[in-house]
Amino acid sequence: MKERQLGFRDERPGQMEQYIQHIQSNRHPLGLLLSHVEDTRNLGALFRLADAARLQHIWALGPPGLFESKIVRRVSRSTLAYVPHSTIDIKEARELARQQSMAALEITEHSIPYTAYQPKGPLILVIGNEKDGISEELLALCEASIHIPMYGVNTSMNVAMATAIAVYGLLAELGGK
Repeated sequence: MKERQLGFRDERPGQMEQYIQHIQSNRHPLGLLLSHVEDTRNLGALFRLADAARLQHIWALGPPGLFESKIVRRVSRSTLAYVPHSTIDIKEARELARQQSMAALEITEHSIPYTAYQPKGPLILVIGNEKDGISEELLALCEASIHIPMYGVNTSMNVAMATAIAVYGLLAELGGK
């Protein structure tokens, strides 16, 4: 049986600065656009996911100080320092959609299971607000809507959990290693 990891550096290379530089320059071609995700615990968890999956960037529609919460910093476990991120407005989101393909993680009339979606290249996954989902204006910028099939009684899932499922499914399609 493998011994328990005792600390952060136990399974990390000795040259931490070089390791971080390697990660910064070798990100997967997948980013997140958060549409008014407000729960600070979800924001922190999404940063941990973005670090674990080496996502290219987190863009967030919302107020400029969105990531400054003590709870976001605590839940993210210092990943804000490593994950490229910025807050943007809808005009900047439109510009992003012109530069890169976007897919919404949202159940819609035309959504398909995330396992059936095959991205054609670099992708931004759009994630909606915990209560209201993704606005029609933002959905219109997306080339597709994907969803996670729900087999139970409940018809929704925590935004951070759903994003993690979709991210790793999409990374497999994008050839993430």
